[in-house]
Amino acid sequence: MQNNINALRNLKISRTYKMDWREKLFGKVLVKCSSGHNGQFENIPTSEALNDCVEEGEGVVCGIYFSFANISEESDDFGVRLEEVYKKVLPRLKVVEVVLWAHVGTPEGPVEREAGFRRSLTGKQWFAVPFHDVDTKRRLTQKYSIAVGVPTLIIRGRPVRAALLADPTASSFPWPAPPLHEVLRGVQLQEPDGSKAYEDLGDAVRVFYFAAHWCPPCRAFAPSLCAALSAVRKRRAKYANTHLILVSSDRSEQSFTRTVQSVSSVGALAVPWDAAEARAALPAALGVAGIPALVITDSAGKVLTANGRQHLAGDPLGLNFPWAQRPVSVLTEQALLKMARHPAVVLFIDDEDSEIEFAESVLTPSAESYYEECSIQFPGFCPFQTSSDDETMDFDYPTSRAHKIKKKPFKHVMFYIGIDGTEAADMLREHVGLDDAVPLLTAVDFPKRRAATMRVGAAITADSTQHFLDAYLSGQAACVPLQPQTDKC
Repeated sequence: MQNNINALRNLKISRTYKMDWREKLFGKVLVKCSSGHNGQFENIPTSEALNDCVEEGEGVVCGIYFSFANISEESDDFGVRLEEVYKKVLPRLKVVEVVLWAHVGTPEGPVEREAGFRRSLTGKQWFAVPFHDVDTKRRLTQKYSIAVGVPTLIIRGRPVRAALLADPTASSFPWPAPPLHEVLRGVQLQEPDGSKAYEDLGDAVRVFYFAAHWCPPCRAFAPSLCAALSAVRKRRAKYANTHLILVSSDRSEQSFTRTVQSVSSVGALAVPWDAAEARAALPAALGVAGIPALVITDSAGKVLTANGRQHLAGDPLGLNFPWAQRPVSVLTEQALLKMARHPAVVLFIDDEDSEIEFAESVLTPSAESYYEECSIQFPGFCPFQTSSDDETMDFDYPTSRAHKIKKKPFKHVMFYIGIDGTEAADMLREHVGLDDAVPLLTAVDFPKRRAATMRVGAAITADSTQHFLDAYLSGQAACVPLQPQTDKC
């Protein structure tokens, strides 16, 4: 009885502190210039600094301001305008600045960069990601695809630079996106053999492709987009009716026709040339700042991923389409790169739609429980991400009540589905020396050169997967060393 009480007490203690969306986004600490123009900074807990901000709905909004440290205020007109607007809308807006360096190849070293960081914040009333928190800066620039267009402001996942500059009185703050269904209401989308109303597309995923014939990267991107979409439609029944919708930025109808032809092999729909108002409004509705761009939404218009182009570059077969954040993803070569730094639980299966759904159903409960207990984000699928929020952290993962064994600190674990016949899955099997059986559940820890595998033939269910994970994370699972080590995790 006492053991049960202690186990429950430990579980309760582990749940006392939960990292909320603010800390997941920015880390635990932000900095602020504390007193006027003297350059003195103070560290403030993120949860305290942004305590009244809300993710959605009515309330205080958080704006992420991406700026350059080595750009003068005289040349940064946007920064000046942002300060003016900030004063007008207080206290409805809180700003977190992400200070970047404009010319990475210049000879300035870390001392000069930190001095530039301090100069850019001196006198500002808002907060900033700490200078030395490079991981968070990298993650935020990747998350919001900040490659061009700095300085800019992101509010609730959308770039609002153009809206802010066009609204100096901030009368439309926080510049919400026009609803997608309103922008496309009544629009007859052009298709190869006629037209179709946007409202008649049914319950299917929509892939909005922003492009133009005059854009060389667009012409280079179109073939890979068509190939990936064809593969996705063929592989997964639930994505068989996925619609590709072209939104053209062409300057003439002749060029528009050529852009339409570039995606005709997959039966793409297109916002017609004469629907100029809708074509002009869609970038703002979907947060697009440049081309080529790929934004994926569900049938209700909810954005599943805003940076589909980058995801497709890292996952050319679309194995993880539509690339929305989720706790379990399909193993890819990019995932193998992450596994060099993090342990992973992998369920190997046959390449069948029903098998993929089975794998998701048995892995997802354990993965969701793990991420919730450890208060960390789903890993996502960013192809350029080389580290994670929790790179240096250990987690006291509390094992399930039904599996009362002593827990151990553990690094961030990832969860994958290995599809037999894909290059990534075959490479992993060969490297680790795994049995060819499917389904096969295994945990691989390359940093510690060890692996554990559920007994071949054992029933793989949500419950047995949870028991396997508990045993692995608590150190009770028998491991096979990837090089001579110990026989226990």
